[in-house]
This record gives sequence, C-alpha cells and structure tokens, in this order.
Amino acid sequence: MTSRSNPRVPPLDTVRGGSRRDRRGRGFRGPVAIPGPLSPRGVPGGWDRRAQFDTAVLGAVARLRPRHAAALEQLDVAVEDVPVLPRRWRDEVPLGTVVPDRERPRVVLFRQPVQHRATSRADLDDLVLSVLVDQLAALWRCDPEELDPRA
Repeated sequence: MTSRSNPRVPPLDTVRGGSRRDRRGRGFRGPVAIPGPLSPRGVPGGWDRRAQFDTAVLGAVARLRPRHAAALEQLDVAVEDVPVLPRRWRDEVPLGTVVPDRERPRVVLFRQPVQHRATSRADLDDLVLSVLVDQLAALWRCDPEELDPRA
C-alpha cells in the first residue's frame, strides 16, 4: 500500500475555479441551488426531461377529454422510455404503439424517440398530442382529423 505525501489536505476557503457546467443534464447542484446571499430562498431546480414529458402527456389527454371523455375512461395511456425492437429492425423507431386488450386497451408513448424529435417545449407538447391522436385513431379505427382538437 502506498502512502500519500500529504495525507491531510486543508479545506478550501474559497470557491473552486474552473468551468461550472452541467455535465449530465441533471441541473446545477450545490451552492448554485441552495439559499445564499444573492438568493435567500434558493433557486428553483429545473424540470427534468421525464417530468416535462409526463406533463406533456397529461396535457394532451386533458385536451382530448372534453370531446372523448367516455372513450378515454375505457383505456390506459402509458409512457415507456424506449420501444423494445427486434435486433435487425430497419424501419423508423416508433413514437407510440397500441396494445389492444378486450378489457382495457393501452396506448403507449415512447419518451426518448419523441423528445429526440422535439426542438422546444411547445414542439414537444404538439408532437405528443399528434402521436396520441394517431395512436387513438388506430385503436378506434377512425380518421385522426376527427379526434384532433386542433382541427
């Protein structure tokens, strides 16, 4: 076992220099977000991408609910991170799928493929609504324009 030449390192008196970057996309941690002299109540942490996507899905269902409340009560809307695809899949990655079930069908939206195609928060909300409308139209065997609240 090797020993260090200086096993005791004095604590830092000042903030470390260098770049302050968000390496893993989880937002800033530590002194940036906790209360301090410039922000007595602290800085609110940013939303993570999963929470943004879940909020977009809930908003899309809420936009469809006034016109299709009874039909939406008979199914589940779920979110998965990525689709499970066969090894030699050559087509585009699906953004959503329908799991038909006689008792309770399920519409599944895939978070990462949808978020990868969206460029902004408004674009994400619009794309989630479009994917949900397309999947519901396939499940209910109708035209997507009939279901879309934007039409």
